[in-house]
Parts: sequence; structure tokens; C-alpha cells
Amino acid sequence: MKKMIIVAVLGLIGTQFANAQVKKGNVLVGGNVGISTNSEKKDGVDGKTTTTSFSISPKAGYALSDKWMVGVFVSSEFSNSKDKTVEPNTELKSNVIAPGIFVRNYHMLGEKVALFGEANVAYGFGTTKSGDTKTASLSGIDANIVPGISYFVNKRFVLEGVFGGINYNNTKDKNEGTGIETTNSSFNFDFTKKFRVGVSFLF
Repeated sequence: MKKMIIVAVLGLIGTQFANAQVKKGNVLVGGNVGISTNSEKKDGVDGKTTTTSFSISPKAGYALSDKWMVGVFVSSEFSNSKDKTVEPNTELKSNVIAPGIFVRNYHMLGEKVALFGEANVAYGFGTTKSGDTKTASLSGIDANIVPGISYFVNKRFVLEGVFGGINYNNTKDKNEGTGIETTNSSFNFDFTKKFRVGVSFLF
């Protein structure tokens, strides 16, 4: 029985290597877009704060092997936050640009489909506005570990889906009116709240 299991595992591993679509030396060029929503309700307060974000992230990667890839990206995010816990209700709009680096590990599930895990880190900077008035500027580090899936339409064209994952964020905000700076950090699990889709090309 043990021999059969070992043979089956070795056969599966061999199949994954044989069917690998990503080859050492391949260059990946592509990107993804995403939409996320988050609602926060405070105890004892009517209403809630709702934030909706849209992001776009072009990237380029280099395959170190058929399983490992490293690369760079530039993420741009635009968000709208509505706070209905205060009167009058407030609305803030922000935009952030964040260049960064990533490393990705692929696991083939046959000839066309691969699961992957990706770790990335970026340094971002941006502004927040209330109406046409700039209210704050921000900068900080954003790090993520996310799961994803790739579908290889052919040897060049790839469809990708990336789920939310584990996120760490450390941001410094400067109030433009008072000049006061504050630092905020957060650690989140967002597997079900975020999903990004994208296309990539392998060369």
C-alpha cells in the first residue's frame, strides 16, 4: 500500500513538471484590476462607514524556474469612503500609487491550470480629498501574501484570478490643515473580500 502511494505521488509530481507552462527564462508581462468593499460599524453608533476601492496593477516578472518567478509592479488604487456615523455624513476620496516587488510560486494542476502563492511588498504614496479640498497626504508600506489561479489559454496567453489574502499595512498620514502626522498599522485576513482578475503574456 505504501509503495502504491509513493508511486502515485511520484507520478503526480512528474506530471506537474512535465506539464509546466512556465519555463526558466520566461518573461511575464501583464496586470490585473480589482474591486473591494469594506463596511465598519461601531458599537453604540447609528450608521456605518463604507469604503469602496478600485485598483489596477501592471506587472512584469522573470521566471527563475518552472515554479518560481520574481518581478516588479506598480499598483494604483482609487477609493471612496462614506461615513454615515456622523452628521452631516462625510465622503472622502483618495488615490495611492505604490511601486513594489513580488515573488510567486506555481503548482501545476494539469496542462492548463496552475495554483500559485504570491508574496509582495510595495511603498505607496497618495492624497485624500474632501470635495475639492486636499485634506491629507499619506505614505507607507503594504505587504501581502495571496493565493491565485492561472489558466493557460495557450503557451503565451494567461488568464489570472487573485484572491484577497494576508495583509500588513503601515501608513503615515499627514493632516494638511493642522500639519499633524499620525501612524496607523493593520493586519488583516481578506480572503473573501477582495478578488482581482487579470491577463498576462509569456515570452
